[in-house]
Amino acid sequence: MTIFEHAVAKGPRWMPFVVLLCGLLTTLGAWYALYAIQEKVAAEEFQQLGDEVLEAIERRMSNHRQILLGAAGLFDASTDVSRDDWRRYVQHLDLDSNYPGILGLGYSQVVQPNQLHTFEQSVRQQGFAEFAIKPAGKRDLYTSITYLEPFSGRNLAAFGYDMFSEPTRRDAMTRAAETGLAQLTSKVTLLQENNGPVQAGLLMYVPVYQTGAQLNSSAERWGALLGFVYSPYRVTDLMNALLDSRDLQIDFALYAGALASPEQRIFISHPRLEMAGDPSRTNLLELFGQPVYVTFYAQPGFYERFQQGQGLLLILGGVISLLLFLLTLLLANGQQRAIALASDMTSQLRHSEERLRRVLQGGHDGWWDQDVEAGCFFASAQIWRMLGYPDHGPQTPFKDLLQLVYADDVPALREQFVAPAGVMEHYLNHECRLIRQDGQPLCVRLRALIQCSPEGRMLSASGTAMDLTEQKRIEQLKNDFVSTVSHELRTPLTSISGSLGLVNGGAFGTVPDSMRPMLEIAQQNSQRLSHLINDLLDMDKLAAGKLNFELTNLDLGQLLSEALLSNASYAEQHQVQLVLDTMPTIKVRADALRLHQVLANYLSNAIKFSPSGASVRVHSTLKDGRVRVSVTDSGRGIPEHFHSHIFQKFSQADSSDQRQKGGSGLGLAITKELIERMGGLVGFDSLEGQGSMFWFELPVLVENPPLLDTQRPTIMVVEDEPDVAKLLQLMLESGGYQVVLAGNLAAARHILETHEVAAVTLDLRLPDGHGFEVLLDIQRTERTRDLPVMVISAEAEHGRLNLQGGVHLVDWLEKPIDPHRVLSGLRRALGNMQGKPRILHIEDDPDLRMVVAGQARNLAEFIGAGNLVEARQQLARGSWDLVLLDLLLPDGNGFTLIEEIHQYHPGLPIVVLSSTELSTEQLSSVEAALAKSRTEPRAFLDVLARLLPTKGDTHA
Repeated sequence: MTIFEHAVAKGPRWMPFVVLLCGLLTTLGAWYALYAIQEKVAAEEFQQLGDEVLEAIERRMSNHRQILLGAAGLFDASTDVSRDDWRRYVQHLDLDSNYPGILGLGYSQVVQPNQLHTFEQSVRQQGFAEFAIKPAGKRDLYTSITYLEPFSGRNLAAFGYDMFSEPTRRDAMTRAAETGLAQLTSKVTLLQENNGPVQAGLLMYVPVYQTGAQLNSSAERWGALLGFVYSPYRVTDLMNALLDSRDLQIDFALYAGALASPEQRIFISHPRLEMAGDPSRTNLLELFGQPVYVTFYAQPGFYERFQQGQGLLLILGGVISLLLFLLTLLLANGQQRAIALASDMTSQLRHSEERLRRVLQGGHDGWWDQDVEAGCFFASAQIWRMLGYPDHGPQTPFKDLLQLVYADDVPALREQFVAPAGVMEHYLNHECRLIRQDGQPLCVRLRALIQCSPEGRMLSASGTAMDLTEQKRIEQLKNDFVSTVSHELRTPLTSISGSLGLVNGGAFGTVPDSMRPMLEIAQQNSQRLSHLINDLLDMDKLAAGKLNFELTNLDLGQLLSEALLSNASYAEQHQVQLVLDTMPTIKVRADALRLHQVLANYLSNAIKFSPSGASVRVHSTLKDGRVRVSVTDSGRGIPEHFHSHIFQKFSQADSSDQRQKGGSGLGLAITKELIERMGGLVGFDSLEGQGSMFWFELPVLVENPPLLDTQRPTIMVVEDEPDVAKLLQLMLESGGYQVVLAGNLAAARHILETHEVAAVTLDLRLPDGHGFEVLLDIQRTERTRDLPVMVISAEAEHGRLNLQGGVHLVDWLEKPIDPHRVLSGLRRALGNMQGKPRILHIEDDPDLRMVVAGQARNLAEFIGAGNLVEARQQLARGSWDLVLLDLLLPDGNGFTLIEEIHQYHPGLPIVVLSSTELSTEQLSSVEAALAKSRTEPRAFLDVLARLLPTKGDTHA
């Protein structure tokens, strides 16, 4: 028993003290958790600030190296860099603004001992009469700071200095000369330290070699060395510029070496580090051949600023614990009042339940509940009465709602029980049939709240069932009424309309002028009534799902022309001109009759609402594989408030008895149903007073042309067995080749002399000789010497041992024949004869096609296709060695092309390069599948090299 349960057992007098103890313990736990989190955050902040310092140092020194590399490039680009050239170059760098902390940029020239006097004289002739290399003395090699910009102030002290004479500088210069890389010195005192406090110094060197010299070894580099471009740094100035006066809240020190030696210390961020203890963090940087040891220290108050709120948490926790203690004490004292209140609420709940039960009993709906975990099902008396059972239900209780559902409706209802991904509760609103006691179906609507497990499995459901028998009967009566009335009206109306047409047409004599207006009104209104009946019948069929569609491939331009011609007379009556804009040849798959009906609705509305003398324009646009046909009028437009009702049944903007334009209000509703049944969309754009544009969209029909290889090489099949020869012929012809058969040695020789063949398949055992004789004939003739030959024989292995070479052998195959190996071998051999392998890259991103072609330019020639249409055209236009295929293309899924390639180009390797994952079954259809952005270039090139034919590829 827990402390809490024990307290409850002892009575309410102990409960406040238990609550107080729990509150205090919780407060202590929260304080400790806050302390741990703040300590972790402080450590992470310290680590991040240190990383920023290290990154800034490496980035700044890398930038300085780039400056020196650019200066070295200046010497590579020019055989003679003058002092003015050097000054202008450094001025363009604007070191003070762009690279603060750098003292300057200089060039130190290498001078051999025998060149010393000549060098000094040349510098003196440039206006420096007292110039001499310093320090004086004899050495094996001299260097002299010749250029140094800015050539003023501190830098003047370094002019002419031989840095190679000083060991620390010489060490870095030697490393730079021998490696050809930028190198950094250890701690030095710069010559420029001739005024003010002395700072630790560093120098970075980049060697300058003779242009075009061989630099493959250390000796060659020394032999080609001209000098060094370099930069001197006062480390304190460099670090201050690097930090740019930022308060990092941490201190750090730099040492020029692998250890924190006081002698090698080159920088401290604050004087207090002179007395600092052990650092909080250390790092060793490798900066251009020079190790730099970095130590980090937290500034005073760094950790304290993260330890905020701990005292406040203890105070608040204590106060809350005390308040809970007092509250629990009050609750304990008011226990009896709570019990009385609970008893009263229980009584009210029972009363509410009784009222709910009476409401459900009085209503037409029954209610039900199912607990899947417990395996029980409950239904109200109303449901059992609906199904013809007694109020208490059947004698054998049902354990599942699905046991009451008509068998054909169970799968659909079971799908409704499954919740969408991540949804724990969802609502059911589903129409199905239940089984009555007498076995007859009862149509009901089930509504329920379904609770599911995280995996989507139903746990329980509670809801109602509505008997739809009366509703279905009323709907059927309505449908029967509409259908009957519409059909019964058509017969007399046809007679009336036809008779009026004959009379107005003068079939029974000239109509008196006084009667003609009335007869024309009667004929027009009979036609309107006929259109209304037709619309009613169409809506009836659409609602019942009985309207049949005969989908065919239609030329949209021709159909639009026919529609305008059919409505021309109606347009003439209203003095409106119909205009059809020019359009490309577009095919759609639709029902011609229904599409005419849609266009008639759009055109008749546009004509009817356009003023006399206006034009109705029909035009089409293509976008994303769909065509939009628009009908634009110049009428008064559609009021804003009516936009949401325009495609509803019996909807008219002017529905008054005095409206000027007639119509049933069904035309646009029917149009919407027809277009959507044919896989399209409808819509409109209209501004009141500025006309309207009604449109519909349909998918454009993409007709796939057969993939035919127009280049059909001729293959000679040398085989004496008719069945095997026929098999090879069918196999090769299906692969896009022409085939000539030779049943013996003589026939083979005759074909070689009289035909241009691209390759030969050869059986070694022939009735009038041996297949080797064919190989010898091929080898001896200049015209056929490079002809690819594939040996297909029962003794291929024995023949392989006897052949000495000299013939372009594609492969050695034992019977029975492997079709894939035959076709792929011939494809590789014939591809070699065309030179570089050709890859068709099917990818809609032109930039990616360019990158891939650049990566594999040494392996093959790449030809691109941006969509399925272009790909089919390229495949039909020439021969290929490999297809590189993306699956997500603008006009369809690239996987549909794989089956066509296998059918019309057997043996052609296919490599999928796409962001789409392939299933195991799909992977079996291609040679390789590579994922975009996750495939290394090396792996990609290895796959291509493995699948592409190479020059002189053989299978010996």
